[in-house]
Amino acid sequence: MDIKDDQPAGHARAAVAGHRRRTLLCVLLIAAVAACAGYRGGWKSVAYVGDIPPARGSDDEGASRPTTLHFPGLQLDIALDNALRTHDTQVILFALPVSVDPRAVFTKNNQPGKTRLFLTVTPTEAGYVFRPTQANLHIGDRRVGGMAGYEFGMWDAAGQRVQQGGSWQHRPVGDAFTLTQAGRRYLLSIDFDIATPSPETTGLAVDLSDALRSPHHPPLPRIRFAPVRWKEGYT
Repeated sequence: MDIKDDQPAGHARAAVAGHRRRTLLCVLLIAAVAACAGYRGGWKSVAYVGDIPPARGSDDEGASRPTTLHFPGLQLDIALDNALRTHDTQVILFALPVSVDPRAVFTKNNQPGKTRLFLTVTPTEAGYVFRPTQANLHIGDRRVGGMAGYEFGMWDAAGQRVQQGGSWQHRPVGDAFTLTQAGRRYLLSIDFDIATPSPETTGLAVDLSDALRSPHHPPLPRIRFAPVRWKEGYT
């Protein structure tokens, strides 16, 4: 057989083998990237009412889940922006650590020197009035009054609430904001002019008795916060 006649076949086999190697390498790279993941955790404040705090267990749903409390006439989802991440470990192939970040970081606080309280209020009847400057945040022996309140939503250029075509913003609500629609979820918040407290701070509580009030129901009780560990995985 003429050697020259066999050269094209040899080149073809080499090309196929090279293609297979490249394909295998791409598959391995994709698998490695897909297997890059991590886990992180720390402490957060969980709201409760009464004298007995919740058990200091762990919350597998992460740092951002609020606590839901029920009162006459409304449901209240409440969270402080003081979730503290104390560790963050990235791994490859779901097992081999490639990066460890041991820094303590407030994951949700975007305003140095200030603390924000998030309130999702769902009234079952109209009549509640939101007065953010009447709120009081208790941190140990200190008491700090609310400095401003906001409603989160989509707003147009004229400041009107819209369903589309606007921009998402925390809009100031002024000194008093009436919750007129029963069943609607009002995404509210209150700023306090004090540095974010650690979730492990003793005596952490908020008084909304004059800040969220209905003439048809008794004032809300003091809401206390207990430290609870949180953890979550990510890819």
